[in-house]
Amino acid sequence: MNKLSVILPAYNEEHCLEANVSILNERLKSLDLDYEIIIVNDGSTDRTLSKARNCAGENIRVLSYPHNRGKGYAIRYGMLNSEGRYKLFMDLDLSTSLDAVQNFWELLCSGSFDVIIGNRKSEFSRLEVKQPLYRIFFGKGFTFLSSLLIGHKINDFTCGFKMYTKNAADIIFCRQRIFDWAFDAELIYIAVLHGLKIREVPVTWRHHGNSKVRLLRDITHSLRSLITMRINALKSFYK
Repeated sequence: MNKLSVILPAYNEEHCLEANVSILNERLKSLDLDYEIIIVNDGSTDRTLSKARNCAGENIRVLSYPHNRGKGYAIRYGMLNSEGRYKLFMDLDLSTSLDAVQNFWELLCSGSFDVIIGNRKSEFSRLEVKQPLYRIFFGKGFTFLSSLLIGHKINDFTCGFKMYTKNAADIIFCRQRIFDWAFDAELIYIAVLHGLKIREVPVTWRHHGNSKVRLLRDITHSLRSLITMRINALKSFYK
């Protein structure tokens, strides 16, 4: 059965969680899909967990653990505890337009690809609200270094909208070791090492100013993580 699992990592998202989960749920219903939404509470310190439990129902599950482990860990936890033949993770702020769901779904169902990545940098992408210039600058630097490390041209590593077949998710997420801002690059690196077929697809995207990213801190951590990824590969941790 072609069930879709949608993983929503959530850390201190009490302000938007209920409204945005409702929007997502209604959109998935309109697409007539067999689906589940999995909200993963990443050790939030506000009312995120209680708000998530208010959303729980027929197609909506809540997973939680007590301490903050990072967005990458929350996504991994949701992926490895989901049931779908196809698996999507996305940002709870709905920064990527939900129009992408059906497009990504149809591409994976075609059997031609294993991983579909949202691309905000294509000439066919639509940016309704752009990132600040300093984030664009550092993002380009991270993309350049990540592509150099991986040896595979990727235009947008960090778009929070990626879909996997179950087989690809099983290969990638059980080998994932990095959970900070660089986790996206590690996921793609593992996919490349295993010869999985990757497709970048333009999306409509809107920047939200309430991002949990702290740029200078996370850039420093991410550069360290890129080095760690290379060491992990040399030690055959990704095989």
